[in-house]
Parts: sequence; structure tokens; C-alpha cells
Amino acid sequence: MKEKAETYNDYPEAASNNAKRALKYKEENGSDCGTPVGWTRANQLANREKISRDTIARMASFKRHQQNKDVPYSEGCGGIMWDAWGGDAGINWAIRKLDQIDNQKNMGDYQLYKCKNFDLEVKDIDKKSRIVTGYFSTFGNLDSDGDIMMPGAFKRSIQDWGPDGKGRIKHLQNHNTNLPLGKPVVLKEDSMGLYYESKLVETSFGTDFIKMVEGGLITEHSIGFSTIREQKTASGNEIQDVKLFEGSSLTAWGANEDTPMLGFKSVYQVEELKEEIRRFEKFIRHSDATDETIDLCIIKVRQLAQAVEALSTKASDKEPEQQKGDGKQLEMSLISILGNF
Repeated sequence: MKEKAETYNDYPEAASNNAKRALKYKEENGSDCGTPVGWTRANQLANREKISRDTIARMASFKRHQQNKDVPYSEGCGGIMWDAWGGDAGINWAIRKLDQIDNQKNMGDYQLYKCKNFDLEVKDIDKKSRIVTGYFSTFGNLDSDGDIMMPGAFKRSIQDWGPDGKGRIKHLQNHNTNLPLGKPVVLKEDSMGLYYESKLVETSFGTDFIKMVEGGLITEHSIGFSTIREQKTASGNEIQDVKLFEGSSLTAWGANEDTPMLGFKSVYQVEELKEEIRRFEKFIRHSDATDETIDLCIIKVRQLAQAVEALSTKASDKEPEQQKGDGKQLEMSLISILGNF
């Protein structure tokens, strides 16, 4: 018997509202725009019906029409059909959701979020253009965890999420999503490791970062990632493929691989962390914030969820059996948003 395909209706409320607006205009004013498929999609979204992976893929592919999205309803078909397919909120959700569905099979066995530090100072900085260059990671070195980052480990992330892909890899300070330095404009592997060139944000914080580099405070770099493929060898655990979320420049006081988890020391804080995750989850699902903001929120959720997992494991010997799996259950309940990246 063929297994029934899973369906989804966790698209943003804004996507439903966009579809409703297009349907209302069509009903009140008439419209020859679009196809029956497009108006079927609008009705599905307006009624918050569950939709299949194939339907989500068609929504994502509608991105190709975005150049016409600002055409007024009364002047052409671009704007009304864009909204019929969910508008910005719906189509951007579909792109993220499609990635999540297709990559979900890879998410079960690796950490939600992991850091690795490298003794790599900033290579160069151009104060005028605000371009900083350096390496986030090196290849071939055995670290204290027994891991070896291998050439090719970042290839897929660079292709999919790097500057020439969807541009979603961030450059942070100390893995702190509240301290975004900018985004890499060049990200590539070379014989040494993962090389970057980043354009610093035009803020006082970005300027202060330049001063910290000049003052010798940026002593290390680090990556925030999840392992997709690794292999045990006589030399160590070779990390062969990762999903890269961000690269960080570390200050002397931030050079700790547990930096994103610092401050989450007490097992009694687990419930507070879970509540913070729920607030982020609600925001991510329903907000029409920019992709930049949503991406940073998703990284933050991964950090929080990893902290919950670690604390839940730490407390497992002291907790009732029913509570021991709380961290893993929370991880599974968040797959639908963590897979957005």
C-alpha cells in the first residue's frame, strides 16, 4: 500500500491574507488574470487548507514572476496573481519549506548547532570599503574533539547558501545573533580552509569592530554548523559535509566553543529557554519580517534548542523518566522551522 504523502498548512497568516485580498478583488471587480490552477491555489491558502510538497514546489517556483509583483490590480495581472499565490510571505515560506522537506531526512542524527574555533586572526581589513578578509576554518587539523575538518566540507553550503546562492550565511561576532557584522561577499574553499571576504555593516558597531581588529582583539574565528556527513578514520573523525549557518569573528573574551550556550548553566532554566523558543517559533511562522531577520531568528532558535538538549541530557539522571526526552521532543517539534535554513 502506498504511503500517504504528508501535507502542510503552517504557512504564514500573511500568505492567507494576501490570497483573500486577491480573491475579494476578483469577486468584486472581475478579472481575466491567471489560470484555474492559480485561483485554486488562492482558495487553498485563503481557507488554510493543507497542501502537498509538489504544491509547495510550484509556489516556490512562482518566485520567477516577482518582477511583476508591484503592478496594481487595476492595471495588470502581476500584482493580483502574486498575491493569489501567497505574496512575499507565502512564496518565501514555500522556498524555505521546500528546503526543509527535502533536507529533513538529514536532520535526525546530527546536532542542531555546533561550534568549532580556529586560531585565525583577521587577514586584512580595508577601512574605506569596510571589507574584512580572513578564514573562518582550516582543513586537515585534528582538534581537541578528535575532529578533522576536510576539504569539500563547505562546498554544498557555499553553493546553496553562500554569496552566489541564497546569501543566507551570516558573519557574526562571537556567534551572537544580536551582533551581525555583515554577510560574506566572497566565500570559498582554498588549500588552507574556508576563506571569506565580508562587507561590514554601516553602523557604529561595524566601525567598532574595525577598531577591535586594529587593536588585536580579534584573535580567533569560528563556525556555527551542523554535521551532515562524517567518517571515523585512524587519524580522527573526518567531517566531510556540513550545513554552515554562520562564521564568527571572536574577541579574546568570546573565544569559547560553548559561547552561544554561555549563561544557560542551570537546569532550572530549561523551561525558560523552551518558552523563548516558542516565542521565536510564533514570530517566524507568522511574521512578514525580512528574510535577513528570519534567518537570524532561525540561527538563534538552533542555539537555544541545542542548549535545551544539552541541559536536558545533563539533568537526565535527576529527572523523572517522562521528562528525560524533553530536549529531543522539543527538537522534533521544531523541525518544521529549523529546516527553513
